Amino acid sequence: MQRPTKAIIDLTALKTNIFALRAKLNPKTKLMAVVKANAYGHGMVRVAKTALECGAEYLGVATPEEGLTLRDSGIKAPVLILSGMYKEYADFIVRHKLTATVFSKEILECMQNAAKSAGAVVPVHIKADSGMNRVGIKTNDGLKDLLKAAATYDNIIIEGLYTHFAVSEIPDKSFTLAQAKRFKEMADIAHELGFSPMLHASNSGAVLSLPELNFDMVRTGISMYGYYPGEHFSDIPLQPVLTWKSAVSFVKQIEPGETVSYGRTFTAQKPVRVATLPLGYGDGFKRCLSNKGYVLIRGKRASVIGTVCMDQIMCDVTDIENVRPGDEAVLIGKQGEEFISADEMAERAGTISYEILLSISERVPRVYIE
Repeated sequence: MQRPTKAIIDLTALKTNIFALRAKLNPKTKLMAVVKANAYGHGMVRVAKTALECGAEYLGVATPEEGLTLRDSGIKAPVLILSGMYKEYADFIVRHKLTATVFSKEILECMQNAAKSAGAVVPVHIKADSGMNRVGIKTNDGLKDLLKAAATYDNIIIEGLYTHFAVSEIPDKSFTLAQAKRFKEMADIAHELGFSPMLHASNSGAVLSLPELNFDMVRTGISMYGYYPGEHFSDIPLQPVLTWKSAVSFVKQIEPGETVSYGRTFTAQKPVRVATLPLGYGDGFKRCLSNKGYVLIRGKRASVIGTVCMDQIMCDVTDIENVRPGDEAVLIGKQGEEFISADEMAERAGTISYEILLSISERVPRVYIE
């Protein structure tokens, strides 16, 4: 028996989005499908395999453990670990044929030693900090020192050089263009020292708005899942891939003066029909949506009333006729003519669609359709 609360992943929509994004690229530009954080909540292995079927050449993850999950599923495509790594992971990365991001001579040396011990020649990508100020090599001298060290190692190939844009999703492109200029300067240094790394910088915002910055590869994250990184994109129609559903478990009427849930944050001012749904913040429906979230029942919006519990939420269905236990409830997605997007839920929760999607917990089954 399957619980009624589930996330439905439309692989056809995923494929449609990938093909639409690829159509924006130069045919020679590679595409990295970013599948970190369980593919933004959509299920890493299934999404990764679908993206590769659609022509993605690389996969992007955040941690070596995520890379191992892909390898254990039989995926052999290149997997880049986008976050910085600890030196203790070097042997692990080499053993499982993952690709490390490096931005220090210490980590580069660890990768060389691990590769030499394994009798392997391994690729790495260098991260350049062009203005994000998170991780990466920030100075020209730092990059020169790292590349000169790499030139002395027989078991390391500098396969890639990349950076990350901080605000490519906003209409003002001045900072992104300044980052790109800085990145190109660092790429020139690599070329002058005899290296020819694959260059990549564009995230979803840049892919959608700055095709001149696509370089040799782009990294598609949120756009692949059907959401725009900002409010100012419309030339590519994207389809949300995930629908989050549950079902009504109980319906009752409360009278004026009665309260609902922990903390008694909702008090009925008139007779209210209350529908209970079997999900809560333990499933990823954020507690901050108490008394301000919505779900769809029988094609109409029902407001969340009272405090969101760990395993249950309550909704006002007074104005929705004939609501019964077993009726479908949609938290994200379309029902009838109504639609609740992850963007809308995020706005009410004071966050972004990324967090909403990947907050849906592991106890919510992912059901794949094509």
